[in-house]
Amino acid sequence: MRPHLMRAVQAFQDDIVRFAQKLIQTPSLSGAEGRIAELTQREMERLGYVRTWRDEVGKVIGLMKGEDGGKSVMLNSHLDHVDVGDQSQWEFPPYGAIVADDFIWGRAACDVKGALAVQIYVPAIARKAGLRVPSDVYMTAVVLEERGGWGSEHIAQTLKADYAILGEATGNELRVGHRGRIEMQVRFLGRSVHASAPARGANPHYAMARFLSRLRDLRMVSDELFGHSTVAPTTVTTDQSSPNVTPGEICLTLDWRNLPSETPEQILGKVQHLLDEVHEPGVSARVEVPQIVLSTYTGLSEAQRLIHPAYYMPETHPFVQSARRVLRAALDREIELGTWAFATDGGHLMQAGIPTIGFAPGEERLAHTTQDRVAIAQLTEAAVGYLALLENLS
Repeated sequence: MRPHLMRAVQAFQDDIVRFAQKLIQTPSLSGAEGRIAELTQREMERLGYVRTWRDEVGKVIGLMKGEDGGKSVMLNSHLDHVDVGDQSQWEFPPYGAIVADDFIWGRAACDVKGALAVQIYVPAIARKAGLRVPSDVYMTAVVLEERGGWGSEHIAQTLKADYAILGEATGNELRVGHRGRIEMQVRFLGRSVHASAPARGANPHYAMARFLSRLRDLRMVSDELFGHSTVAPTTVTTDQSSPNVTPGEICLTLDWRNLPSETPEQILGKVQHLLDEVHEPGVSARVEVPQIVLSTYTGLSEAQRLIHPAYYMPETHPFVQSARRVLRAALDREIELGTWAFATDGGHLMQAGIPTIGFAPGEERLAHTTQDRVAIAQLTEAAVGYLALLENLS
């Protein structure tokens, strides 16, 4: 690694680890990010950001000015995380941020609080080490990423950076895109009756069963880069809580991961066509991407469709080529290009015209699991990589 960059990072390595632990120790489920937002803003102020602020949605934004007005860079990580589930299944307490075997363990360690700590510290490290950073750097800690990305969708419309680097886990390799995510609801409407006389009703369970059987074999779009689009049935609810009543309505949630070549309208049409093919007498069925009312910790509410757009940055794009070259030189190794299996806020940024890549510590396979952790060595390497990017990308 570049010696001057490593020296700069090593002076702050313990601080980065401690702050990552504080972030992990602060629960921040989607819509309840107020405490961690305050913690994040205070740390930016302590580190000497020129300006910090929180907007109406609750995002925390910090500005570190560049030296010569080069193209601006947005560092982007999210404040929220998914639920911890059954805490007895965790080897270490999910909010403990325990250091063991050179890892920090805990919910959101790799998705994305380890990266968030690195991103917050790097602009300050660069300034305090006297490194020349041409660009204005915007550190953006956004809300509600796990619920569709309202925070980044909003910031993409209000903060026009020239480039963006996501803190989603890449194992300190480069990511240049991902499939999208569309959360759909399929509603089966029948006729509810007493379970002792099922013939008097129209039980939507059978229509759903036929649909699910066919859905598993549905032909999916594929390409060499992203593989196949996928669909997974997740939650099922009915309008009944009594076990001796057949339901009149069943709502099935589908999680569809789409390729950039597929639009939500095309996917909805495909699902509706399948529903029409498995028609049951007395039961109707429709599919929709519902509007869910999301609320921020600031009290703002808005109806949102839970769609993370797919995106792809070609390998030939100058931003991708430059980032790969800079990281290769700074980290003294080859840098792998790839795509995430999961969706990120990158699609919202790209739709707003902001070229976006991913570079961050953490292993993608550990996200949303009870093995959630981030290697301290990866935090250090990521900080070196970010310093090199800020020095050279403009």
